[in-house]
Amino acid sequence: MVKTTFTQDIFKLTAPYGNPYQGTDKRLLFVCSAGLLRSATAANLFAKKGYNTRSCGSTSYALIPFSENLKQWADKIFFVNEENYKDVIRHGFDLEEETVQILNIPDNFEYNNPDLLKILEKEVNV
Repeated sequence: MVKTTFTQDIFKLTAPYGNPYQGTDKRLLFVCSAGLLRSATAANLFAKKGYNTRSCGSTSYALIPFSENLKQWADKIFFVNEENYKDVIRHGFDLEEETVQILNIPDNFEYNNPDLLKILEKEVNV
């Protein structure tokens, strides 16, 4: 058996999809740097609107890093800014243009910041 590293594993699809317990709501993935503040705020906001949501990060120090499993799971992927999108592309992921939206949200918001919520309401096109 060949041992793989965590970095190699994130490029492999290892989870089944079509789980009936996840429901049929549109699946939205929000990506920021660490997956803790901006993307988590967005996931929380849109979960309250009835979407199936997840958040993750584009960097190696992310709590939950972007992975092939998350990519395949999502109906639409929202990168909070261009740098997060570029991080994921640099890591070798291929993304379908029609499933991606890049927002222009700087990395200076705390979780559930009211100004961040307003920006998300205005900019996220579901």
